[in-house]
Amino acid sequence: MKNWLTKSSFQQLFFIVILLIFSACDGRPKGVLNKSEMTDILVEMHILDGALDAKGLLFSQNGEKDKYYTALLEKYEITQADFDSSVVWYTKYPKKYTKIYEDVFAQLTLLDQEVKKGKYHPVDSIEFYTVKKNIWNKLTHFVYSKDSVRTRLVFEIKDSSLLFGDVYILRFLQQIAPQDSSKNPHILFRINYANGKVDSVSQKTYNDSLLRRFTFRIPVHKKLKIKSISGQLLSSSVYKGVFHAKLDSISLIREYRSDLQDSLRNVVEKADPKKYNSQKKQLSDSLKKVSPPKKMDKNSKPTIQ
Repeated sequence: MKNWLTKSSFQQLFFIVILLIFSACDGRPKGVLNKSEMTDILVEMHILDGALDAKGLLFSQNGEKDKYYTALLEKYEITQADFDSSVVWYTKYPKKYTKIYEDVFAQLTLLDQEVKKGKYHPVDSIEFYTVKKNIWNKLTHFVYSKDSVRTRLVFEIKDSSLLFGDVYILRFLQQIAPQDSSKNPHILFRINYANGKVDSVSQKTYNDSLLRRFTFRIPVHKKLKIKSISGQLLSSSVYKGVFHAKLDSISLIREYRSDLQDSLRNVVEKADPKKYNSQKKQLSDSLKKVSPPKKMDKNSKPTIQ
C-alpha cells in the first residue's frame, strides 16, 4: 500500500512538473491571451472589420464604430490594454503569430465558403431585383511622379437615372509616398442634389507609402432630385509642388432596386413642393384661359382651320 501511494504521488508530481515546463516554454506574461483566445478574437475582429467596411463605417471619424469593438472586447471579458499587450507580445515571436494567423485565415476561408453556399443567408427574392452597376466613367488607374502636374483628381458623374433609394459605393486603392508635398491629404465624396443640398463624407489619408483600400458608402435618404455624384480622390489643404501618389482599382457602384424605379421617381416628384406647385399652377392657369365657345350667328358658317 505504501509503495502504491509513493508511486501515485510520484506520477502526480511528474505531471505537475511537465505542466510547469510547458508553461515556462510558452513564456506568456500575465494578461497575454493564449493561442486559442487570440485566434478566436482575431477571427471575430476581421469579421467585424468587413461588416463595418460594407456599411461604410470602417473609416468613420465620429466614433460610431468604437462601440462595436468595445462590445467585442467585453464579450471576451478583456480590456483594450489586454488585447494591445497580447498583440505586442506575439509580434515579438513571429512564428507563434504566423501560426495564429494561419488558423485565422483557415476559419475565415471556411466561413466565406459557407456564406457563398447560403448557409447563413438563404436567397431572398428581393435580391433578384437588386442591381449593382459600375458607373465610374474615368480611368481606373493613376500614377503620379515628381514630374506630374499636380491635381486633386476631381470627378463628377451626371446621370439622369440616379435616384432616391440608391446606394453609392466608391472603392479604390491609394498610396501616397512620404516625398509627396501635400499637407493634410484627404478624400471627399459627395451627392449633389438639384436644390443645392449635399450629402458628403470625407476621410483623412497619409503620406506614408502604405497601400490602403478605401470604401465609401452613401445611401440616398433625401427625396430630392440628384444632380450629380462628385468628389476628390487626392484632395489636400496645401500643395507644394512635389507629387508622388498612386491610385488603382477605382469603382463607383450604383446599387438600386430595378422593380421600384418608377414608384421612387413618383415619390421624388411629389416630395418636391416647388416643382409640384409649379405644375399645379400651370394646370390652373391653363384652365382659366379656356373660354366658353361663342354662340354662332344663324347666318355664319363654321370655318375649318
